[in-house]
Amino acid sequence: MPDGHDDAPTTHEAPVIAESSGVLGRSFLGLLVTQFLGAMNDNIFRWLVVPIGKHIAGPEHAATALSAGLACLVLPFILFASQAGYLADRYSKRRVIVGCKVAEVVIMALGVLAIWLGNVYVLYGVLFLMGTQSAMFSPSKLGSLPELVRSDRLQTANGLIGLSTIAAIMAGSVLGGFLYAWTGDTGQDHLWISAAALLGVAGVGLLTSLMIRPLAVANPERVFPKHPFQQTMRDLGMMWSDAGLKWVALAIAFFWGVGSLFQLNVDAFATLELGVPQESVGPLLAALCLGIGIGSAAAGAISRGRIELGMVPLAAIGMAVTSALLYYCNESYRTAAAALFVLGVFGGLFDIPLASYLQHKSPPRQRGSILAASNFITFAAMLSVSGIYAVLCNVLGLTAREIFVLAGLITVPVVMIALRKLAYETCRLLLSLPVRLVYRVHLDGLENLPEEGGALLAPNHVSWADGLLLLVSCPRRVHMMAYADYVRVPGLMWLARTLGVIPIRPESGPKSVSRSLAEARHALMRGDLVCMFPEGAITRDGELQPFRPGVVRLVEGANVPVVPVRLLGLWGSIFSYDEGKFFWKWPRRWPFPVTIRFGAPIASPCNVDDVRQAVVGLGQGT
Repeated sequence: MPDGHDDAPTTHEAPVIAESSGVLGRSFLGLLVTQFLGAMNDNIFRWLVVPIGKHIAGPEHAATALSAGLACLVLPFILFASQAGYLADRYSKRRVIVGCKVAEVVIMALGVLAIWLGNVYVLYGVLFLMGTQSAMFSPSKLGSLPELVRSDRLQTANGLIGLSTIAAIMAGSVLGGFLYAWTGDTGQDHLWISAAALLGVAGVGLLTSLMIRPLAVANPERVFPKHPFQQTMRDLGMMWSDAGLKWVALAIAFFWGVGSLFQLNVDAFATLELGVPQESVGPLLAALCLGIGIGSAAAGAISRGRIELGMVPLAAIGMAVTSALLYYCNESYRTAAAALFVLGVFGGLFDIPLASYLQHKSPPRQRGSILAASNFITFAAMLSVSGIYAVLCNVLGLTAREIFVLAGLITVPVVMIALRKLAYETCRLLLSLPVRLVYRVHLDGLENLPEEGGALLAPNHVSWADGLLLLVSCPRRVHMMAYADYVRVPGLMWLARTLGVIPIRPESGPKSVSRSLAEARHALMRGDLVCMFPEGAITRDGELQPFRPGVVRLVEGANVPVVPVRLLGLWGSIFSYDEGKFFWKWPRRWPFPVTIRFGAPIASPCNVDDVRQAVVGLGQGT
């Protein structure tokens, strides 16, 4: 950050998390219910007010009324991004969350008054206030997750938040439609029903927010942004300086932009293409939202304690294909609902890993600012969509089915970019699925694996599956060293290159081996993990064989540690040499239990026997 800006956030790091727990902790559950009730109330009010606005505006301005409703919700996320980030960093996130719930009660009371007045401008003004409350709430809600749950439960927590949020959107959309049907086109018949629903949900949400434990202030030196737009640009610049955060923020913005397009388009698709009444729009939106919720929960389950970016390209492919297929759902209401549900599942799988990555990788002292900057990009995309949708309908005259196809087409470039940038993660995820079917892997001593910086893994070698088990189990990217003949099989060369396998061919002479070692050493110096099997071959008797000196030579002068690794339980598996043969034997158990144990890093091993003894020690007591 440039000097001279008193409202620029400080850049030094400091731990701000006093304690964290799993997803069953009281504080996380309080946050989960609080955000569920808030999201549900937002959508109850939205889908009560927007149809009222459509009725007042008339059929010829229905698309404009829909777009204006979306704009009122998303514009505050753009206008007040810096203030929202400031609140999340400067004050306890719990304090901000409770304050936002108090504001929600007041805003819902104003909403009931606006419906009673019957003025469309006042209605949409309250909708704007509701969007402002959500904008202030969002960075503190998302930023509190890394403070409330352990890092290995972060994607699971995000999956539950996503599931509950989508369930809230679904319930709110349906209830909003029912309230509209019960209270008439102006919303003034039996107004007490709407008042009870809106104020009741807001009041309960305020009570559940009090369950969240007090949280430490992330950045007490942060001062109020006197120049909000400039501060937002600085927050964006801070996020943009990290390539990973930048691309993830753009992907999140794309997802919610396309999601907004679908939400707007479903209304016209249901009423014009399927010919169903307005109250039937809610169930279609519910199917889309339910799919996103199920996909979000599935993303948390698949992750198993890690942030699994590999599912993002696969989910993008599913989104593109399903969007295009909606073109053919022009007669059957049930088929359309099923297609929207499937689309939502892929959407949840797409979004949750990205949101988890953004929260986990953001510096703690600037997490609120970075999340607010991400919201700025996301809701700028959503605001643009509200205008684009009006152009597509009113100027270009596209039908709802054609807009679905267009959404599928614009997803294709995202698929290509995601496959290029996340090829390793996607391949590793696809390989992990069959591994999970065959093996039940338990990781022990994972805290000994450095979270960053180069390190050489030195495991024993029991079976043909050893490298694959380490590849899919390590939370960091690993460059496996393997005999060249194993990876030059037709069909495997591209996969090996994508996974960063370093081929080695001892029979080709010392120069060939030196080139492979130089490549591995370069990866270590770059800060990556490299895995070398010091035995040089798979054991034929289940016992640990002598280690070759290359494991020590590789790290000499590189200032990287050797991490001893012991693979336990693999002797007797179908890929070991038990019974004097590979492959051709029945598995003794299914799934086959395996333990991968990581030992304490050895900073500068004097000789190869030190490494071997460390690996031997990891097998004792089992």
